[in-house]
Amino acid sequence: MKAILVTILFFCTSYLMAGAFDLKTLDGKTVHITDYDGNFVFTDPGYANKPVLFFFFGTRCPYCAREIPQVISLVKQHKIKTIGIQAQFPVSDASLRRFVKRKGINFQVLNAKDGNKLVKYLIRRRMWVGGVPYYVWVDKYGNLEPTDLNGVLEKIGR
Repeated sequence: MKAILVTILFFCTSYLMAGAFDLKTLDGKTVHITDYDGNFVFTDPGYANKPVLFFFFGTRCPYCAREIPQVISLVKQHKIKTIGIQAQFPVSDASLRRFVKRKGINFQVLNAKDGNKLVKYLIRRRMWVGGVPYYVWVDKYGNLEPTDLNGVLEKIGR
């Protein structure tokens, strides 16, 4: 009986954790992600079966300002699929677009409100506590791993 209850609890927890995420970027594109028990599957051909980097940043974060050029360089040199999520303070889309242009950001960016479901999911799974800058690496198999910029550099073999 105890084993049955544990099994039911496991499946209920897995069901609650599973979900689909449609991330609408600033340029109007939608990135579709389906979560299968903690593994992400990207249905978009540009992201499917490739490593993807989630980069949480803030427009008023001095640490982010130092790391953004490095992320831009990684994307340019290594063609890493990257999704930036502005998650520090609420900002308008227009303000975020100006920030992206001013910084020369070369990857998809979305405002926290457009990725709110994903943000809550990562917090629930204890993969993010809300600080910026922050990174979550998704390998080509869909496994998620919280990391930092040095961890990203190690993953790409730099």
